[in-house]
Amino acid sequence: MKISELFYSIQGEGKRTGYPSFFIRTNLCNLRCKFKSGNLCDTPYTSWDFENPSNLGDLSIFEIIKEYKKHYPADIVITGGEPTIQGKELISLCHEIKQLDKNIFITLETNGTFFDEYALNVDIASISPKLKTSVPFKTEFEKGHEKNRINYKSLKSYQELHEIGNLDIQWKFVVTGRDDMEEIQNLQKQIGFDNEDVFLMPEGISENNLSEKRLMVVELCKEYHYNYTDRLHITLWGNKRGV
Repeated sequence: MKISELFYSIQGEGKRTGYPSFFIRTNLCNLRCKFKSGNLCDTPYTSWDFENPSNLGDLSIFEIIKEYKKHYPADIVITGGEPTIQGKELISLCHEIKQLDKNIFITLETNGTFFDEYALNVDIASISPKLKTSVPFKTEFEKGHEKNRINYKSLKSYQELHEIGNLDIQWKFVVTGRDDMEEIQNLQKQIGFDNEDVFLMPEGISENNLSEKRLMVVELCKEYHYNYTDRLHITLWGNKRGV
């Protein structure tokens, strides 16, 4: 698998916030987020700069699991980039993890643009559909990002798997302001997810960015009856890799 980094930390977002977790950060992404603040995505070294020499490169599933065993039985968070780009390898990785111990809790963090049988071997899908405010306007990636950022068929497949009880789920939206809420509400109507599974998170890659938006996002959560999630790892360590 093409891997950016492997590290042990705590989950900083969503339902599993605070859980000791081993992060498998895959390289490559099919989208190129850029927000009106000027911030790129929080892991540009997996997308905009995917050839960054600090990325680990190609690792076998055996090598990945060998590293995880140093921290067993921590949660495993498979993130990116966009892990589902490497669908075949991801299916094998999830299978091998569950072969090691079926009780290892696996979180798959994804933008939701792809769906395959790997979803059957994870415990929670943390889906972060990219809103209009993530489009990298006036760049070579604008049209491709806009075209690919939402895959309704894929999103509905995750929700259907959740509804039959085979997958926990959370819908995690990066919020820049009130204007995002109409798009979130429209997605909810089309996909059918419940308020209790929705988490709003302030956009930002630094503590200063987050502090400027926290109260605004909390008020939106109260108004729309959604959940709030912060980015605890940024609060604790700043915008650093490997934490």
